[in-house]
Formats: sequence, C-alpha cells, structure tokens
Amino acid sequence: MKDYTKVSNYDIDQDNYNESGSGSYKKIKNGASTSATNNQRIIIEKEANDASLSIYTNKSRYITMILASFQMLLVSGMVFGWPALEYELEKQNVFKYLCKDGEELPCPSQASRLNLVYTIGAFTSTGSAFLTGAIYDRYGPRKTNFLSFLLLVLGCILWYCSYLYESNLYILSFALIGTGGPACQVSLLHISNLFPSTSSGITSLFSGMFVGSSIIFKVFSIIANKYSIEISYIFLGYMVLLVPLFIPTWILLRNKPFIPINDFKILNNIPISDNNNNNDNNDRNNNNNNNNNNNNNNNGNSDVSSIQNNQINPESLNLFSNVREQPVFTQIFSKEFFLLCFYMSFNSLHCVYYMGVVNDMFEDKQIYVDIFNYMWSGGVFFIPLVGWMMVKTSLHMNCFLVNLFALIFGVLSSINVDQVQLGTFVFASFTNVSLWSFYFIYLSDVFGNNNYGKLLGLSSVVVAVVGLLEYLFVYLNNFTFVTYSDINIGLTIVKVFCFVLVYIIWKENKNKYKLYSPIL
Repeated sequence: MKDYTKVSNYDIDQDNYNESGSGSYKKIKNGASTSATNNQRIIIEKEANDASLSIYTNKSRYITMILASFQMLLVSGMVFGWPALEYELEKQNVFKYLCKDGEELPCPSQASRLNLVYTIGAFTSTGSAFLTGAIYDRYGPRKTNFLSFLLLVLGCILWYCSYLYESNLYILSFALIGTGGPACQVSLLHISNLFPSTSSGITSLFSGMFVGSSIIFKVFSIIANKYSIEISYIFLGYMVLLVPLFIPTWILLRNKPFIPINDFKILNNIPISDNNNNNDNNDRNNNNNNNNNNNNNNNGNSDVSSIQNNQINPESLNLFSNVREQPVFTQIFSKEFFLLCFYMSFNSLHCVYYMGVVNDMFEDKQIYVDIFNYMWSGGVFFIPLVGWMMVKTSLHMNCFLVNLFALIFGVLSSINVDQVQLGTFVFASFTNVSLWSFYFIYLSDVFGNNNYGKLLGLSSVVVAVVGLLEYLFVYLNNFTFVTYSDINIGLTIVKVFCFVLVYIIWKENKNKYKLYSPIL
C-alpha cells in the first residue's frame, strides 16, 4: 500500500525531493531550497485550527451546520426579495410626501425613490464582497459573523427610525442590510469542511439557503397584511429574532476557518493514504497509524483514530499545484481565476437579465410571472439534487454539468413560446442554485484557504460589474429592434466558451498524481 503526502505550491520534479521528519517526502521546485519550502509551509499553517481531528467527527458540527443554514436562510440574500417589500411600502405610503397633491399613488417620484433604495441595497450586496472577504481573511469567521450581526441590527434600527421621521435613512438602512447578509454567508461557508465526505453537498445547501432567503420579505408582507402591522415594527421583531440565532454560532465558531481534513492532516503530519490495500504493506501501515496516534495523544479518542486510519484516494481530490495557497496576486492573475470570473459573469448575467425582463415578457399574463417568482425562490428544493451532483462527480464534471444546464436554459429562453417558458423557469432556477454551489467549491478546491475571502470578494465584484450589462440589454429591448430572444441567443452562444474552464480543470486533473509523492 502506498502513502501519499500532498505537495502543493511547487512544480513537480521526480528527481528532486527532501525527506521530512515524519518519514514522508516533500517535493520542492527545481532550484528551491528546503527553507523556501518550509516558509511556504508556515504560510499554510496559519490556517490551522487549535483543535484536534475530533472537530471532523463530533456532534457539535451538526449543530453548527444547522445554525449556519438558518442564518443564511434568514439574512444572506434577503435583499433580492425586494418586490414583495416594495409592494407593502407603496401600500403603507412610504415616500408619499414626494408626490404632488392629487397625484395618483404610487407617483413616479415615489417609485423612483423606492427603486433607489433597492438599487443601493443590491449594489452593496455584491460591491461590499471584497471588503467583507478581506475582513474574513484578516480577522477570521467569528469576527466577520459578528460584524454581519451588527450591520443587520443597525440596518433594522435605521429602518424603524426612517419610519418615524420619513427620512432617506431607508437608503442607508437597506445598504447596511445588503452588506450584512453576504458577510454572514462569507463567514459560514467554511463550515462545509467539517464534513469531509459530503462537503460539496453542504456547500450546495448553503447556496440554496441564499436563494431561499429572498422569500423573507414575502413573509414580512404576509404578516403585515394579516395582522395590519407596519413593516417597520416587523423589522424590529426580526432584529430580536437574530439574537438567539447568532450568539450560539459565535460560541461554536473559531477565530480561524475550519480547513479541509486533508490540509489538517498535512499540517499535523498525518499521512494521506490511497484505497489500494496491499497485504504486504499492512503491517507497516498499522505501525504508521500507531505512531500518528502516539504523536497526537492530546487529540486522541476513538473517533480521531478512525479518521487517522481513513484511507483517502488521491483521485478524489481536485487540487491545482500551481495556484493553491499561493500569494494572492499570483492567484488573481492566474488563468484559473480569469476563467472562473468569465464563467460566473456570463452565466450569472443571463440569469439576472432573464429575471429582469420576465415581467415585460409576460406583461398581460401575470400567472406566468407568479409561477416564475415561486420557481425562483423554490430553488431550495433543488438542493438535494444539486448536492448529490456535486458530491458524486469530480470538479470538472461539476463545471460541465452546470454549464450544460445553463445552455439548456439559454436555448429554451430563446424560444418565444409561452408554454416553453415554463420549462425555462425550471432550468433558470436550477442553474442559479448549481452555479453558485460550483463557485464556492471551485474557490476552495483550486485556491485553498489563505486568500479565500479576498478571491470570493473580488470575483463577486467582477460578476456584479459585468451584471450591469443587463441595463444595456434592457435599453436595447425598449428602444431598438433587438428582441428578448436576440439577447438570450447571444448570451447562450457566449456561454459555449465557458467550456474552456471545463477543459482546464480536466487537463489539470489528468496530472493530479503529480501533486503526490509516493513513499516507497
């Protein structure tokens, strides 16, 4: 049986390696010194937690995961449920003072100011991602989650103050809520690493919770109508609800992110082994495992031993030796990052564009608009399927399948037949959930943990900037001969080029064994 020690950050030279103290081998780049390798290892070790391997087996991780799921469902993407909130604000005469006497409500000035509230909130939801990501990298998940809580509470208080004084604090309030929601998501995504065999599925769950959170304002609307309560009072009640949800999470989170189990093993000199059992090597492997247990007495229990003895097949790992755990600028200017931004930008742009024009496409058929809205928020029901797909297939197959479903969505959206659009609604919702699930998994697998927040934030900003093309497309629809089908066809053609990322991942995976050096 062969043991493998992961080698990241360095090109492979089969004739150039150093022996580590644990009896395994570490590859180094041609011409690189052992001290350079050790310096790179020190950088990676900054991500290590003070805990033992028991964090990957104890029951508290399920509590952490459940609390994280509820947090994301309640706050992460709630600003995108704006239409339901806007309807209630119009009914409750928010910004009515902007209308002239005798002018029909909602008047253009009122509608314009409400739209400004949403625009600022939606922009901060994506535009603040780089800042919150940098805070996550610098101060860790616990403080980032606490910051999210403070922003949300302050946003709710300002919303109530706006109601009292009829002021433009609504704009600042929604901007704070728009910033706090994604900050919460950034601070919790790493929890999926506590579930080594199903981490991709947990990531898909978190992505689905983000989509599902858009229904929160619909709940606000139902409560306001049923009990004749002002929206501002509902915000205060919502703020109180956040307290018992966030506090236990702060207790369970740590100052450093939970890292993948294989990275944890490497940092603690625990061998990573393949699944090819060989009777001739069983005795040696048992001795290695016993040595590992002796070196980690402070961590020891039966659960830890079972993980240390767990045989992990390197073929199941998707690692990129040339960018994983590299300096942030090396990662930003890599082809892996550029292609990810292209892949996410145009797939997301197509979803945003379609969502933005569906009201105009079915202007006289409100039933279709209602079906689309329920299908979009109902993307949470695709979580089991998306999670299964992410767990059961490799990274390049994840990438291929997500883009394939996005292409089907594009083709159907280009067919100007109402009944066909019902199928488009399904594929649009599925694409939205699976796209962001793949995105979070790719960032972690390809780039590692050291700069995760910065890369997530920067790529989100790129996606948001490209998303501004949606305004141009709508202008073309309204003032030129360009039709909705023309735009959908064009975006579908562009997405064909996203398969380049599939090829890059597949090509790297062909050489994945070069990331490991066998102990003979």
